[in-house]
Amino acid sequence: MPLTPDDRFALADLVARYAAAVDARDFDRLRDIFLAGCRFDTGRAVRDGVDSVIEAMQGLLRYEATSHMLGQQLLDQHDGDSVSGVTYCTAHHLTDHGDRRTDKVMHIRYHDQFRRHDDGWRIAERRLDLIWSDEQPVG
Repeated sequence: MPLTPDDRFALADLVARYAAAVDARDFDRLRDIFLAGCRFDTGRAVRDGVDSVIEAMQGLLRYEATSHMLGQQLLDQHDGDSVSGVTYCTAHHLTDHGDRRTDKVMHIRYHDQFRRHDDGWRIAERRLDLIWSDEQPVG
């Protein structure tokens, strides 16, 4: 059974809600995005369970602000309740060094395994694949 347009919209919305939650530093909203028993491979560490993911996201607090800009999303359905996908992202991380500010720009691919849940889609597994990053001075 192919993905419906509603499923495609819901999966894109799920990834967008992740980006909005981390940029707003509203990490508890991740409970509505990840399955309770999820796995998140950040490239530096593997986090098991949504509580561990929320703990890992606290590391973003070292930045003055973040801004995740999402690009294309490619989806492959395995069955009616399981989808794998890749979402492209450019993430900005603003740091105030006192005498100067910098923007660490990360070019990322999120490799996700989505599962249909009682109330919609959730991320069951995520691997963050850092393609490259660059730090730039800000104004």
